[in-house]
Amino acid sequence: MKKRLALIMSLIILLSSVAPMVTAAPSPKEEVIYGILSHDGSVENLYVVNIFDGGDITDYGIYNKLINMTTKDTLNQDDDRITVSTDSDKFYYQGNLDTKELPWKIDIKYYIDDKEIPAKDLAGMSGKLKLSIKVTKNSNVSGSFYDNFGLQISVTLNNRLSKNIIANNATIAEAAGNKQINFTVLPGNPFEGTVTADVKDFEMDAISINAIRLSFDINVDSNQFTGQFSELIKGIEALDDGAKDLLDGLNELSDGIDDYVEGLNAFKNGIGQLSSGTDELYTGATSLSMGLSELSKQNSDINNGAAALLNAAFDAINAQLQGMGLGIPILTPENYSRILSNIPDLTAIKMQLDGVIQFVQGLKDYTDGVSQLSMGADELTSGIKKFKDSSDEIAAHANAIYDGAVKINSGIKELRDGLTAYKDGTNEFRNKTSGINTEIDNQINELLDEIAGTDDTVESFVSEKNTEITSVQFVLKTSPIEIPKAPVAEVTPPAKLNFWQKLLRLFGLY
Repeated sequence: MKKRLALIMSLIILLSSVAPMVTAAPSPKEEVIYGILSHDGSVENLYVVNIFDGGDITDYGIYNKLINMTTKDTLNQDDDRITVSTDSDKFYYQGNLDTKELPWKIDIKYYIDDKEIPAKDLAGMSGKLKLSIKVTKNSNVSGSFYDNFGLQISVTLNNRLSKNIIANNATIAEAAGNKQINFTVLPGNPFEGTVTADVKDFEMDAISINAIRLSFDINVDSNQFTGQFSELIKGIEALDDGAKDLLDGLNELSDGIDDYVEGLNAFKNGIGQLSSGTDELYTGATSLSMGLSELSKQNSDINNGAAALLNAAFDAINAQLQGMGLGIPILTPENYSRILSNIPDLTAIKMQLDGVIQFVQGLKDYTDGVSQLSMGADELTSGIKKFKDSSDEIAAHANAIYDGAVKINSGIKELRDGLTAYKDGTNEFRNKTSGINTEIDNQINELLDEIAGTDDTVESFVSEKNTEITSVQFVLKTSPIEIPKAPVAEVTPPAKLNFWQKLLRLFGLY
């Protein structure tokens, strides 16, 4: 019977020893991680202040020391499990960590007159100070702290000891006789910052680095941005279609001028062979002169139309650019090349305006040629009258007419080439802006992702078993740089005198 009882007891003990341990649910809490950093940014000590509502509390973490900061209740530590029961509405306890690893690697260096100086030797020095702070990701620490937490790095310099302070990409504020220099680092981004100043008898308060989780619910209606661009895209499409129609018309004009030049060439050759038929020739020349006169009467309308086209093109481009909010001056035929040449992203617009200028100039060449041709026709008519007297003079005038027509033809071909380049530019501009709305949406989303971090659940820095974390914050500080205080010499108090000694001192005898 005793053996059987002993066997049963052994089985009970064995089963109880191998039964799975049930992990108690962790209590909701906040974590504030305080870090003491060396002057170079390396970690000296880390401790955590854990904040709970009162009651029965269960927490997890590997600490080498626990301190109850609220009550006299006992903190019970069993391996990584900490428990306590308290009636306090809010309960705080501190746990000192063995680890010296943070999610960020912080590297701080100090220079005087471009020479790196150990921080321990920096106190009391004078010269050109350069303070370099570099922050990168610490791959030894898991979790999403680096990607979700933004940093604020604060450097304080005394106004009496520091002048000509420069810190690019930082805010500098006055604070009780000090300059407060603050750098802001967005989640998931490395950081390099420098502070320079002229210092004397240098001392500096502690550098502080605070890290908090950034997670914003930002809703941006991109339609307010893309709506204006939709109008711009429609305008560009209309401009491209108009350039095509204009180019088609100019091609037809060029073909007609080719035929006209060929006809003038035949006329020139024929006029040199004429020795008779002066009346018929004079009649024909008169008709030609009248026709050219009517044609030249249209020069003003053509030039006015060209000027209107030029103004419309510049007005359209200026309206589009102003809608984009680029802040550039109003473009004119005199200044557009100088302004747009310095903006690579607007090269296509410059090419368009170049084409318009070339087009207008080509029309001017055309009207000038028509005027010249009309004048030549008048002279031709007079020359035909004198044909009997001088056939050579008639031939010379015919040559002048032909040369004028050749110039017109050449100007139109240059105009056509310019308009072809202009059409290529409007087509390229149209193609590159067709998907600008989607590109704007993508850029906005990328920017918001960089600012807001991710939507990951808040995690514990101390232990992954703590799953009810409401917030985590890091408060990190270096030691200040201070000139050592001179030891105070102990003053020996004067010996007390008795009555007789005091009496003798009155008479100068003691």
